[in-house]
Amino acid sequence: MKWIALGVALAVQLAGVAAAQACTGQTGNVIFQDNFADDTGGWDFDPPTSQVTPPAFVFNLGKTYTITSAENLTFNATLGDYCMDFVLPKSPAADNTAAVGMIIWATDYNNYMLVVAFSNGNVGMYKKSAGNFTTLFTVLNSPAFNAAQDAVNSLRVVATPDQKLTVTLNGQAVKAIRAQVPTGPQLFGLFGQLDKALPADIAIKVTNFSVTSGG
Repeated sequence: MKWIALGVALAVQLAGVAAAQACTGQTGNVIFQDNFADDTGGWDFDPPTSQVTPPAFVFNLGKTYTITSAENLTFNATLGDYCMDFVLPKSPAADNTAAVGMIIWATDYNNYMLVVAFSNGNVGMYKKSAGNFTTLFTVLNSPAFNAAQDAVNSLRVVATPDQKLTVTLNGQAVKAIRAQVPTGPQLFGLFGQLDKALPADIAIKVTNFSVTSGG
């Protein structure tokens, strides 16, 4: 586990959670799929801050850490259809949003692309290079975001050979951007963040993560 800082305003059980989106609509052959029934998925854990607590991957953030990430150590992908279902807590305060993200095209914890959904409905994409972040876009108050308590939202990014990354939230288009496709298979992963510390941890949950070949 490596700790990171994003310079932009970016053991828990699931109970009464709305029906999962289940990453519907993905195309191509399955490269990787994890519904977190156990901890055999190859993720880089740092309990209790990041761990699998079936049936979810859980980031416990607020008291000790406000930001972290976990990459998958045993599977790789580059072009493809990446999707995750997640449950974000309500924003602890107007100036303290929770966020969850999907890492793609990672060579390590200092170099990757990141798509993030925030508890206020914002969606952003960032590029981390040599440990430094660049904001590629921010879409404010996406109407696709389901802000209901314990709602399951689905974030997806499709990387295609025409050098395009297309982001959708709950099946609705957010934004597409062109990006240079790296050579060779890359790492992918998960990201969690709070803007500010809290007196006690709150849970950010990923209930499903899948990668297909797309096309």
